[in-house]
Amino acid sequence: MGAAAILAMLTATACTGSSGRDYAVPKAACGVQVGSELLSPLLADGEKLTQRDYNFGPTQPRCELKVDGNLVVHFSGDVVPAGTDVIAVNERGMRGLGHPAAANIGQDARIADRGALAVDSCSYGGKQQKFVAEVELKQQAIQDVSERRGALRSLLKAYLPAAMKDVGCS
Repeated sequence: MGAAAILAMLTATACTGSSGRDYAVPKAACGVQVGSELLSPLLADGEKLTQRDYNFGPTQPRCELKVDGNLVVHFSGDVVPAGTDVIAVNERGMRGLGHPAAANIGQDARIADRGALAVDSCSYGGKQQKFVAEVELKQQAIQDVSERRGALRSLLKAYLPAAMKDVGCS
């Protein structure tokens, strides 16, 4: 094989190995079924995807998705008292995620540039409660903000009822 052919092969290998996705996109985030087609647009390219489930208790699920050791997406859920004004409590945090806007998901929701939050009523432990679901992007795989917000909206719409069911909030 000539030097030019070897150089061309090495260049092609270096280019293909430096970008892309070498991992399978899961259908669930730490056991909460959301569909790989909804997770995929929000995940970074890389070689390895890991999930870490670190619940603070049965009513506070948490999940981290990391690509090559870098946090990409963080999920959280909380069962809170029915009288809690979830949007007001989280207003400052949502503003920090960039231009939150109301969305038609659950009882109330906000979609921001780098995260989303939704709340819905449910019954937990024999009492009327609310369940809050949050998705926060730590890296932006989608550069177009409008497209990213659309992907967040779709993911949150699937995540909210699945996470509620997962914690037994019906």
